[in-house]
Amino acid sequence: MQIRSSFRRTVFAQAVTATLPLFITLLCVTTVTLSPSSGLGQAAAGRPDPTPTPPPPPTPTPTPKPKPTPKPAKTAPTPVPSPTPTAKPQSALLAPEPSKKFPKIVTKLIVDDLLKGRGRAAKPGSKLKLQYSAWLYDPTQPLGRGPQFESTQGKEPYSFILQNKEAPHIKGWDEGLVDLKVGGRRRLIIPSDLAYGPNGAGQVIPPNATLIFEVELIELE
Repeated sequence: MQIRSSFRRTVFAQAVTATLPLFITLLCVTTVTLSPSSGLGQAAAGRPDPTPTPPPPPTPTPTPKPKPTPKPAKTAPTPVPSPTPTAKPQSALLAPEPSKKFPKIVTKLIVDDLLKGRGRAAKPGSKLKLQYSAWLYDPTQPLGRGPQFESTQGKEPYSFILQNKEAPHIKGWDEGLVDLKVGGRRRLIIPSDLAYGPNGAGQVIPPNATLIFEVELIELE
């Protein structure tokens, strides 16, 4: 029995010794074949994944918003200096042109309403109560006023009956005060033939003098 066992061990050892180089060779060949450096290994190593991961979507680059153009600041308009009025001489402020309202020679009655009244109007036979001032007519002076010869300013109003034949007044009054309303003011430029004529009135009114009156009607009775 011992001889058979020893024989078997010897045979097994010889078989192992004979096949060991072949086994080592096969193992080396297999290792080389599957190595990544070989073509097969490279093919296996470089084989794409059957389920490739999709590349991440590109991150959108935000488009910069254009900056609003700043509006120009409003500039306050430069004030335009007002023209300085040129002072007029007093005669130009007070007197109209002599050729229009103050002629050199007065041949007819001139009536100018300076202020329209709102009361009753004077009629022939009406009793008038009024204030007045009177001047010798001089067209070269402001408002045609020459030397003043009479005035009721600061006195009691003057009363008379318009166109009274028993106590007549100058014709310039009888004609020029018709239709004057209470509260109204009127200017009368009266030629000499409707005033005191060639005789004048004493030392105050010379002959053939043209007269100018400014009359305010205070009341009608």
